[in-house]
Amino acid sequence: MKKKIISLVTTIAMIASLAMVPTLSANAAVSEEEGIITLLNALNIMQGDENGNMNLDAAVSRAEMAKIAVAASSEKDSVALGLKVSPYKDVPYSEWYAPYIKAAVSAGFVEGYLDSTYRPTNTVTYEEAVTIMLRVLGYDDNSFGSAYPYGQISKAQGLEMLDNVDGTIGTEMTRRQVLNLVYNTLQCSAASGTSASGNVSFSGTLLSVHDCTMTEDVDIISTVEQDSSLGSDKVFTSAGLYTKGSSFDDDSVGMTGDIFIKNSKDIVAFVPDDDDENNEYETYFIYSLLSNSVVAYDNGSLVTIDIPDSTKVYYNQSQTTYAAVKSGLEMGDTLYVKKTASGSIDYITYDSDTMEGPVKVTSSSWLSSIGGSSSTTIMRDGVKSSESSILTNDIIYYSAPLDIVFAYSNKVTGIYESASPTKDSPTSVTISGTEYEIEGVDAFNNLSSSGIFNYGDTVTICLGKDGGAAGVVTSTDTASDSTIGYVIAAGTKTFTDENDKEYTGYYVTMVLPDGTTSTYETSADKSSLEGAVAKAVLKDGIATLTRQSSGSISGKVSYEDMKIGDYAVSSSVNILDVANDSVYDNVLYKKIYLQRIDGISLSKSQILYCEQNAKGEITSLILNNVTGDVYEYGVVNTASSSSNSGTSSSTSYSIDIDGTAQTYSTSLASSVTGPAKFVFNGSSLVGVVSMGAYSGTVNELTETTAKIGNIKYTLSDSVVCYKKSPSTKYQKITLSEAQSGDYTIYAYYDKSEASGGRIRVLVCNYY
Repeated sequence: MKKKIISLVTTIAMIASLAMVPTLSANAAVSEEEGIITLLNALNIMQGDENGNMNLDAAVSRAEMAKIAVAASSEKDSVALGLKVSPYKDVPYSEWYAPYIKAAVSAGFVEGYLDSTYRPTNTVTYEEAVTIMLRVLGYDDNSFGSAYPYGQISKAQGLEMLDNVDGTIGTEMTRRQVLNLVYNTLQCSAASGTSASGNVSFSGTLLSVHDCTMTEDVDIISTVEQDSSLGSDKVFTSAGLYTKGSSFDDDSVGMTGDIFIKNSKDIVAFVPDDDDENNEYETYFIYSLLSNSVVAYDNGSLVTIDIPDSTKVYYNQSQTTYAAVKSGLEMGDTLYVKKTASGSIDYITYDSDTMEGPVKVTSSSWLSSIGGSSSTTIMRDGVKSSESSILTNDIIYYSAPLDIVFAYSNKVTGIYESASPTKDSPTSVTISGTEYEIEGVDAFNNLSSSGIFNYGDTVTICLGKDGGAAGVVTSTDTASDSTIGYVIAAGTKTFTDENDKEYTGYYVTMVLPDGTTSTYETSADKSSLEGAVAKAVLKDGIATLTRQSSGSISGKVSYEDMKIGDYAVSSSVNILDVANDSVYDNVLYKKIYLQRIDGISLSKSQILYCEQNAKGEITSLILNNVTGDVYEYGVVNTASSSSNSGTSSSTSYSIDIDGTAQTYSTSLASSVTGPAKFVFNGSSLVGVVSMGAYSGTVNELTETTAKIGNIKYTLSDSVVCYKKSPSTKYQKITLSEAQSGDYTIYAYYDKSEASGGRIRVLVCNYY
């Protein structure tokens, strides 16, 4: 038979910040011999003993060979099991083999001896077994010539019947040799014409007698274990979807070989390629997706798997490419990776919908209710946590393959303004001016027309992993109808009531410590609260606002110890840095992280608001312009002032911010050139402030620091570099260009590092 050589390499190339060995998933691989045994068992040609043992090293008698030949042939249904006549004097009709010998003789497969004996217990010889199987195919003695048994052996070799049959003329046949001989014969076509008795009647290969066909070089892709969308009786292959026959071995998943299909739909056997008796495949559980790779998770470690867009992917019972499916991959999906002999990815199959959730936590038994255990890893708001840290109304997702829970605690309280496309079947809702996708059934049930909330109601939604509405806090839950944030706008606007009629009312817009904004209707003008921390208490769709005091927290920030002074900081703390500058009449804000203010000593006046949980941990902070990150930085190329009839002046600024040049006409009285801080109010430039320069030039420049003399100063994460000669304007370059070029570099900062400042601009002079 045809030899197929495919070597599977099971080591995947990975780029990882933490070394990790991928999960090698495999059952006990099916061998070629096991596949052949399964096939001949399924076709009722060769079976084991009463214990299922095939005894492949045992000899085969002439009686057994007659039964095997008949069972493999088109005469398989012609055996007269109630035989009352002995076909030979040494084959009494009472013996089990008598009917089979009679059928084999009638079909012309076997012959007795001249003394009217069959000698059933004698071991069949190599040449006898070969001749018998040739006769099963319809060949008679005229097909071989007179030189017995050489003509028979030559014919069998030409038909590829003797692959893996290592016998020689005159030797006795074992069950293993007969097994391979019969397997090879099944794939041979019938001889033209008929046998000596004229009883062979089939076309095509001998497999057709058994309503069976063979398809070569098939990948066994998945059963329900790898693809939950499959039924328990289905197997998906590169040749299509089939029903598993009773003898199909699930251990063949992940292998390549020949499949045998009975009745056009049932896989009764799989015979792997000669060198493919190892079905290890690499299993990865998706944690996140990058543009051209997958970040996979296992036991606390992350690895990156690079996957070319052209990679063959099997999914949803069809073949496609990675480019076509990667946008649909999600956290918790399982990837099964097979490799070629060269080490590249051969194909991938993946199982989706393995992440349970979103689920709103309603009781302390939440972990067991989703199938987790004490060994389950729990991540809350991106930080490794404990079971006890999960609170009522948290939104959780559980991945059984990863055995990991992802929990999210963010909530938004506001006015339920509208649903889209309809309240009967909403896919998104608008809460206080912000639209949220419906992410969970709890949110759908409560916010749809069959739920308990109407337009104009105060509602608290629980946000899921994608930032959508995954749940709703109801009256039976413990939650507050109040929100604390920084007021950034107030005045009047148009609202829509529950009857979709528009009206004008007062409003405030607040930015919350997590950086999100909410807009509420108020009963009076609250413009006086712009630039202040306020608490909005919601009742009947109207917010009542009260100014909040700054409290008494102060101290040095330690990210390593997660503390501010003597106060512990929650690992999921939300920090907002704001700048309410009366000089420029606008409010700026930016969400920051604790690392950004590490080492800074915060005074009471710099902490506008601090919230602590029941454990005393700081969970929310609103800071008073600590970092300066709310502003934009760049350079002024030119600045020119002009007067209007001597009564007023204006300044035209030609500036560059991060490589984007723009000219603004302002009412600013002074002119600034070179590196500067810019303040905008909407699209208007309302402030230009010259930045300070460190004394001396940069003698060492890295991705994060600039060394001047013996001191290292920290670069802003958005530092911008410009090159300049005496005769040119500032031209933006990359940081890597600044590092590698022949420049004299000067560093410009907004304020000292101890006060939260950073190097914002690097000017690279060349001559």
